[in-house]
Amino acid sequence: MKGIVLCVLLCVSVQTTKAQPIFSENGYPEHFIAGTIIGGATSYFVYKKTDNKLKAWLIGTATATAVGFLKEAIDPKLLGGVKSNTDVLYTSLGGGLGASIVIPLKRKKRKKTPNIDTAFNGY
Repeated sequence: MKGIVLCVLLCVSVQTTKAQPIFSENGYPEHFIAGTIIGGATSYFVYKKTDNKLKAWLIGTATATAVGFLKEAIDPKLLGGVKSNTDVLYTSLGGGLGASIVIPLKRKKRKKTPNIDTAFNGY
């Protein structure tokens, strides 16, 4: 959570100080940032549910890639834009980076629950 707040503050400070514009003509930074947010949020929720880092990373990256493909599929028809494979690539790269948020997280300690076999071992 602290990392997300730090990234938002950094983006806002760069935009307000006019050090360098964050928006480009091609839209690559926007696609990268959107992919990072989508991949990070998805992988975090999947990790909290499954406690599996690899599965969470893969699903987070795949979700960001799928959203990038869908956006580019509807872009020429509904939004009046141009279909670009480079935009999908930047969204996917951002998704992979954002999904990496699960790597430093610690695993949950599972409670040991005895099953029926261990209950009757003494008899």
